[in-house]
Amino acid sequence: MHNKTFVMIVDDDVSILDILRQSLSMEGYTCQAFTRGEDALKALERMPAEVMLTDIVMPGMQGLELVSKAKRLHPAMTTIVMTGLIEEFSYDEAIRFGAADFIKKPFTIQELLVRIKHAKLQDQLRELSMTDELTGLSNRRGFFAFAQQQMKHARRNGERMVLLFADLDDFKVINDTFGHEAGDRALVDAAQILVETFRESDIIARLGGDEFAVILGNTPDAGIEAVRNRLEERLAGYNAGRNDGTFRLAVSVALTVFDPAKPVTVDELVRQADERMYEQKQQKKTKAGRRAASES
Repeated sequence: MHNKTFVMIVDDDVSILDILRQSLSMEGYTCQAFTRGEDALKALERMPAEVMLTDIVMPGMQGLELVSKAKRLHPAMTTIVMTGLIEEFSYDEAIRFGAADFIKKPFTIQELLVRIKHAKLQDQLRELSMTDELTGLSNRRGFFAFAQQQMKHARRNGERMVLLFADLDDFKVINDTFGHEAGDRALVDAAQILVETFRESDIIARLGGDEFAVILGNTPDAGIEAVRNRLEERLAGYNAGRNDGTFRLAVSVALTVFDPAKPVTVDELVRQADERMYEQKQQKKTKAGRRAASES
């Protein structure tokens, strides 16, 4: 039943690790265990886990820090924190860091199995409520939830956060000329291009209509330029491969940056990006009009 579920266990107590690994393996789970959060995070960079169990108090990287960084790498991963210090434990804080649930030590393997099942179900329901049905990306609700979480992380660590807006050009023309089925295909294909362009840890959302947004972590200017170039290359490759006489994809892109030294709300950041998107659209129209005038 669980033979395809990969569980990562992180605890500095080797005896607990052995018991959990053996017990979960007997229940059909595939397990990998680590005594340090740093080592677990490196392993997650190579291969994602479906479920992660981690103690809160450990030498070096603490459990909640591991949860936060792990969820940035794999937002869909279900995380459960283990603690023996229940008086000092804050469930709200664990949820803010990205945990789906917690379990108090000591616990039985049956209790843990129930917690895993419950946490996975809650994550699935949460994902459904935050997922765009057409493209499979985060929807507007999911975008704002993830953006607020990333903004808190940026403020806490003194890092900047980059918000990229992408808007399909002439989407109405595609719908009017080729029909709404083609319009849906354009949105799905554009979403796939964005997924292939950005990192797995970046948050990609369809805000509605033909508007998309991407939240990048602490990305330097050179990294942003590289992403822009990669997006243009993928769009060019997509259009070069279309020889059926139907639509081509073009995208307008606007960027805004969250500076922890001058914090703003998510709504304000979105408003800034929207304004820059409008300016870019107007510039494109002006250039197109001049080009048409010169050719006539």
